[in-house]
Amino acid sequence: MLHLQARMNLLFASGPAPLEVAVSLKIGSLTGLCGPSGSGKTTLLRILAGLTMPEKGIVRVGERTWLDTEHRINLATQQRKVGMVFQDAALFPNMSVRQNVEFAAENRRDPIVDELLERVGLTNLADRKPATLSGGQRQRVALIRALARRPQVLLLDEPFSALDRETRDQLLIELLRLHRQFGTTTVLVSHHQEEIQRVADQFIELKEGKASFREKKSEPDSASRQQVSGLITGIDVKANRVQVQIWLNDATITVNRPHKALKWQVGDTITLDVEPATTAENPTGD
Repeated sequence: MLHLQARMNLLFASGPAPLEVAVSLKIGSLTGLCGPSGSGKTTLLRILAGLTMPEKGIVRVGERTWLDTEHRINLATQQRKVGMVFQDAALFPNMSVRQNVEFAAENRRDPIVDELLERVGLTNLADRKPATLSGGQRQRVALIRALARRPQVLLLDEPFSALDRETRDQLLIELLRLHRQFGTTTVLVSHHQEEIQRVADQFIELKEGKASFREKKSEPDSASRQQVSGLITGIDVKANRVQVQIWLNDATITVNRPHKALKWQVGDTITLDVEPATTAENPTGD
């Protein structure tokens, strides 16, 4: 388990009040953290990362203690196996995509660099500078840079909130896939509860320094259609249609699309509605 206890005085919209939180998260879980602006969400992430020191607190990950104010234990951020992604990707502008990811890895030749670039479809953009990338691409780089540290805990402070809805949805799918593949204990801060409902195992609501677990809503039944999201790995143009190969859950499916799909590119992440009965064999997208 990841155990977090913290107490410190903060200034909320209603006035000064203590932040008092005590939560335990299962290792390998994805927890959503929501609440109004100024409720203490970012402060909690900073305490976990070792960037903010509470008046009293404990952070214990598995058998290792990162923070225990009573016993004067406070590991520096560099000693905590933690990765962070912010709303601003905060990439090094003078470094290429590859160099940004290499900077976080244990060494430049670490094979995880190429693996991560391939997983998010950025291999062909590895030599580009951040200024030449779209907002979604920059956040992909920020996400895999955080994972290049092989963190036990991944902290995400509204990383996709500045992006348009379509790009945000795509990145949420990629986040969930990477979270599962790397087995990190992930905490995602978001103002959008519907995003947390889609990807989180559980979610915590924070109001004026007090945390409470909220139950996830049950998924609505889908009688005839379902959505699939994945990475485009191939595009084959036919006379009257485009066949698109999509990598999904460690398998590749092929869907037929009209010629407007030519605007897509290999490496894009897309979401399609498909017939559940045909997904495994010969799906047709809408």
